[in-house]
Amino acid sequence: MRDLHRLRVLVEIADRGSMSAAARALSFSQPAVSRQIEALEHETGAQLVQRLGRGVRLTEAGALLADRARGILSQVVAAEQELRAMGGLRGGRLRMGGFASANAYLLPQSLARFAEHHPQVGLSLSGSTTRHHAADLRSGLIDIALVTGWDLAGEQTCGLDVLPLLEDELFLAAATDNQAARDKFSPRELCDLAGESWIEGTHPDCLGPQSQFKGALGFEPQVHFQVEGWHAVSRLVEMSAGVTLVPGLLAARSSGKFALHSLAGQFPPRRVYIALPEGRHSPAAERMAGILLEVARKEREMVSGTVGR
Repeated sequence: MRDLHRLRVLVEIADRGSMSAAARALSFSQPAVSRQIEALEHETGAQLVQRLGRGVRLTEAGALLADRARGILSQVVAAEQELRAMGGLRGGRLRMGGFASANAYLLPQSLARFAEHHPQVGLSLSGSTTRHHAADLRSGLIDIALVTGWDLAGEQTCGLDVLPLLEDELFLAAATDNQAARDKFSPRELCDLAGESWIEGTHPDCLGPQSQFKGALGFEPQVHFQVEGWHAVSRLVEMSAGVTLVPGLLAARSSGKFALHSLAGQFPPRRVYIALPEGRHSPAAERMAGILLEVARKEREMVSGTVGR
């Protein structure tokens, strides 16, 4: 029973009581209907229809198969409708992955914009590391994620389509009474911070144990405070406990709480990417990718306009 059309023919015969009526309903010729039933009987190895003069009657096997076929065909119709709804963003779901600084502003804005235009698509968000997001994308647990280039390399990109989203400049944050941090740094003077206490947050919004950015500092930072969440990091900076690096995604909204100094040209930016399963992009994921690009562009404009150089 590899052909659903034959099941439809059988159901029409059961409902209408004759092959000619079934043929008219299906826009088939009567001989074509007869051939479909003969093929179905051959596939099932059972007689399904008894010819009775001008009409027909289903055998016990035919009635059983027709009853089951109604359920099969209704499920096929439902699946087709759901697929059309997903294609038109009138249903389905979108499962996203992010990280702390992106989850603070970039993703909420993007999710709100997506929900405004496509309210029937179910949305969910999980926060984790690039390594976990890459594995979840490949296994189908999430549909789209934001990841960073801090540890996205080599085998991490296998099975993924990776699209550049933004270059996230990193800023030095220090309390306003920190004399060293108030100075304009050159690459040589950046080493003056070797004696400062450093504050670490959650990866990838931090230097990280094996990050390329530790090498860019030119010294091994003395990390005296390791905390979860940007609020705790910012409060420690405000209270002069130490200095830290602030991603551009957070810098614009941190202005005024403490001193922020651009490290452009002295320190490499953190690259942020949109990652999707290779060759398997749902319509919802593609739409979200477009929204993320729009929101990221506005975020870059905000950072450049509100954070001093």
